Amino acid sequence: LALQFGIRAANYPLTEDDLYDNQLPKALRDHKDKLFGLLIDTDRLVKIRQERRAGSRYSSYQQCQQEQRAIQGIYITHGIPSLDVSEMSVEEIATRILQMTGLKRRIG
Repeated sequence: LALQFGIRAANYPLTEDDLYDNQLPKALRDHKDKLFGLLIDTDRLVKIRQERRAGSRYSSYQQCQQEQRAIQGIYITHGIPSLDVSEMSVEEIATRILQMTGLKRRIG
C-alpha cells in the first residue's frame, strides 16, 4: 500500500496471547478507526504452520480453528472490517482493502 498507493500501513499479527478476553491489544486501541482485519481459511493456516513447526500444538487444526474464531469475534465485537485473504495475492489484498475502505491513491 505504501509503495504502490502512498498509504502507510502496518501489520500487527494477533497472537494467542491477544485472544483471551475478546479485547483489542492495547497497542491497537487508539487506532481502532484505522484497523482492517485479515482472515485466512483454517486449512490454509494449518498448512502454512505445518511447514514452520510440523506436529506442534501451534500448527494443529484445533489450535488454528480456535484462533480464527477468536479473531473473528474480535473483529465483529469491535466493528473492524475484514477480508478473507486465503487465496489472494498481496496486490489483490491491497486493491480490495482500498475498494472496501474508500481510501484513495495518494501518489501516481
